Amino acid sequence: MKNLKKLSRKELKIVKAGQVWFADTSCGVQATTTQDWTPQQASEWRDKIEANYCPKPTHSGSSNGVV
Repeated sequence: MKNLKKLSRKELKIVKAGQVWFADTSCGVQATTTQDWTPQQASEWRDKIEANYCPKPTHSGSSNGVV
């Protein structure tokens, strides 16, 4: 799992039920969810957050002369 960690109840102070998952993406977007997921499901959720909020650069090659 990439940069995915489960937060404790003490860290969140108020959690009513279920698990709490925290995602920290490569572009700085942070998200939390309280779904009752398996680690694999949480990893897939994190990957979707990454895909939606951290687009890959479309330019490849040299940027010489680009203004």
